[in-house]
Amino acid sequence: MNLYQMIFKRRSIRKFKKEQVPEQLLKDILYFGENIPRLHGEILFKMEISENLDDHLPVKGLWKVEAPYYLTFYSEEKEGYLVNAGYIMEHVLLYMTGKGLGTCYLGSTKVLEPASAGMKQVIVVAFGYPKTLLYRDPATAKRLPLKELCVFKEEAGESMKNILRAVRLAPSAMNTQPWRFIVYHDRIYIFSCREFLPSPTLVSMREIGTGIMLSHLTIAAEEMWMNVKLEAEKAMEKKSYKSGAYVTTAFFKEYKY
Repeated sequence: MNLYQMIFKRRSIRKFKKEQVPEQLLKDILYFGENIPRLHGEILFKMEISENLDDHLPVKGLWKVEAPYYLTFYSEEKEGYLVNAGYIMEHVLLYMTGKGLGTCYLGSTKVLEPASAGMKQVIVVAFGYPKTLLYRDPATAKRLPLKELCVFKEEAGESMKNILRAVRLAPSAMNTQPWRFIVYHDRIYIFSCREFLPSPTLVSMREIGTGIMLSHLTIAAEEMWMNVKLEAEKAMEKKSYKSGAYVTTAFFKEYKY
């Protein structure tokens, strides 16, 4: 199964078997992550896997989950680094799901190991072989319906609707889905919602979640044989929005042969 199919099957796993993952699969995960096309190719990042089969690892955080392995994402602190991190990591987690591994994003959690020089620890993911069901029925996902997420300015074709269905399933902190869309037949204007009680942690989680959502969008576009270009329009950036902020515009074209 490919990444697009995993969008509809992946669920957060919080209970894991104390079972070793093959060394080659661990290497494959890191290799896959290092070779994903990025939103910001100029931002240096690094991923590290920490083994915790004997519970020796110092992991601290509000939403800590006991797991046999942790995947940690480090990045340079440059503009867009949080969105970039979410974009890359969701690709990796969908890949891991296809390999039979359960995964769970851990907000406000740190693996207390030395960080790479010049890089910040951005996000930690618990993973391993699940004790519970690995896959879900997408109908059971607790998500807002598209009619609450989107304003349709034009009739959307079936390919565009399939892309939006994949975007709708993007995980976010506490399933808040902090994004809204204005949809035309060939483009989507993407906005992020403002927090009611903004804090650095919530803002960071929203930015990471936006990257996750954009990964679903680009994966689904590729599956639909659509070429997508993400471009922030200057005119849109200058406008003021009451309940959110403009993020970018996704422009779509069908592949030509």
